[in-house]
Amino acid sequence: MARAAKVRPADDRKIPEGRRRIGTEMTGAGVRACPRCRSSNRGGARYCARCGLNLSEAVASDAAGRVRHPRPIAPPAGAQPANAAADLHFTWEAAWGGRPILGTEGLAIALHNGGYPLRDVILRLIGRDAKGAEIVRIDQTVEELPRGIATRIEIPSYELPDRSVAAIAVTLVSAEFGPES
Repeated sequence: MARAAKVRPADDRKIPEGRRRIGTEMTGAGVRACPRCRSSNRGGARYCARCGLNLSEAVASDAAGRVRHPRPIAPPAGAQPANAAADLHFTWEAAWGGRPILGTEGLAIALHNGGYPLRDVILRLIGRDAKGAEIVRIDQTVEELPRGIATRIEIPSYELPDRSVAAIAVTLVSAEFGPES
């Protein structure tokens, strides 16, 4: 009569020396976890076998939003690239549309994400006057930046200085990879 083998649940398995667990994936010498989907890949892999992320560009701590998508969606005409980000562009105008007239109106910024979907995004918005002096700096959190969908954020007039904003710069501070749609 054959004896039944002892079976342990996958989460209870012993982790070999020199490896550590990330989520449910193990990493160690010769194995690399994808920062986007967390699946295991061979250490020398250039692309993730599961989601296709370019692993040669990805750094686990800050890859989200900084790695170019293999097929980025083109930004709309006139969009400016966001600093420290790949495939993230923006346009800005007065909150009710068009160029600011009085300098006292709120501002609207349309974010165009042509790359991987992002979530828990922190952006730094810097406004400059006509002489190039920084007059406003705001850190803005955005829950989701889906791929290919414009997301609008507004800066209310009470957060702006009395001087007119002549230029806006958007910088990606941090983000996480969002779910694929």
